[in-house]
Amino acid sequence: MRRLLGDWRSRGPAYDALAQRVRILIREGQLSPDTRVPPERALAEQLGISRTTVTKAYDMLRAEGRLRSARGSGTVIALPEPAADGPETTSPGPAAAEWCRPATDWAADFASDRLPVPDERIGQALGSIAPAVARAFADRSHEPYGLPELRQAVADRYTERGLPTSPAQILITQGVRHSWQLMLRLRARPAQRVLIESPAAPHVMDAIWLHGARPWPVGLGANGWHIELFSAAMHQARPQLALLTPDFQHPTGHVMSSEERHLLVRTALRTGTLLVSDESAVDLRLDDGGLPESLAAHAPDTTVALIDSARAAIGDGVRVGWIRTATSTVHRLAVINSALGTTGSVPDQVVAARLMASADGLLAERRAALRAGRATLTAALRQHLPHWRFAIPRGGTTLWADLGAPVSSALTTAAERHRVHLLSGPRFGTGGTYDSRLRLPFTLDEHSLRNGVRRLALAWEDVMETAWAGAAERPEAIRSPAFT
Repeated sequence: MRRLLGDWRSRGPAYDALAQRVRILIREGQLSPDTRVPPERALAEQLGISRTTVTKAYDMLRAEGRLRSARGSGTVIALPEPAADGPETTSPGPAAAEWCRPATDWAADFASDRLPVPDERIGQALGSIAPAVARAFADRSHEPYGLPELRQAVADRYTERGLPTSPAQILITQGVRHSWQLMLRLRARPAQRVLIESPAAPHVMDAIWLHGARPWPVGLGANGWHIELFSAAMHQARPQLALLTPDFQHPTGHVMSSEERHLLVRTALRTGTLLVSDESAVDLRLDDGGLPESLAAHAPDTTVALIDSARAAIGDGVRVGWIRTATSTVHRLAVINSALGTTGSVPDQVVAARLMASADGLLAERRAALRAGRATLTAALRQHLPHWRFAIPRGGTTLWADLGAPVSSALTTAAERHRVHLLSGPRFGTGGTYDSRLRLPFTLDEHSLRNGVRRLALAWEDVMETAWAGAAERPEAIRSPAFT
């Protein structure tokens, strides 16, 4: 619990800050419902604070429905009734009021990198799909593989990229997360290790834990992958499954070189590891210059499976993704998909098939918007938080900032008081790592990006004042702009 709380102190009463940090851990999924929390006295001793402070924090959380106590069984994490999250709910303190803030009231929501849908194009597609949807509902032969015209469109795009593909190699899913869950069901047994990059998107690790497997993270360096470390991990554990993002890795933005891809595949062939390559950002290249060929170009289809979605072109409103792999593997995945009852939405698939024809135009618009967002975010950071370090990614949707000190968790807490929503750095690792890092998406509009960074700088001041209270001098690497 002490490790999860990290640097939880901020301005205001200590009990208020402690309660707020626990709220964030619950929201981020690091404290799950029915998890027992330490007794008040024990936690107070571990944190070096008074028992009264812990008692007040626990009382606030109990009043909100986020803690539940029972005689003889201790105190456990709970989830509040839906009404407790509404804007009309009164709360015992200012931190609780911030927690109850409706999503639309955030000045900037940096916790999400959602891509907006092209409203006009979606409207046009929806206006003409009724006959096609009716036919698809009447003819269910496409289940559980997906609409034939969409599978053909996806296969054609791979072929145009220099990776010859037939529709039989494509399984339509509900998105990249659904695809990853199906791959876990296919190849990972409970308690088995699954190789992943670190840092990684939270949903990658969440899906592994929910499946009952164990994530085996291999760290990335400042310039990307240490292939020798990945190779050593595969030889040591012989994992059945590994997930990588060679193109604009999330959240770092790194791109794997062609030589590194070749070496990685060569190791997978020796160890029998199925490499799952997340290519959902491959179309979000924002700078000039091409990308190395797909990981699948280096190996047979039984060694590499590609997962992707329509998100880059169409946005997050249409839940359509796909898996490209060997035909025999597609059949096995389709059986799992059917058994789970998770075949995709017919209208979504029809819309996606219609819009695939204009994907290049949609992607051009998307890239232009992301370039503008990236420029706005980096300029704002250099103005308001000049001592944060970051590399400008060549593509993707996020920037991975180095704060210079392990205060990401504390900053996440402080930022909510300034109406800025963040995901703390440890959500992208395991074991409490990356508390000196922060993921910042540049998918927001220009005003939200500028206003969000300005407010983030105010939260940074709060954190620094708390961290360096009474110190004669603050280190240059983490000095706030307010003190320079």
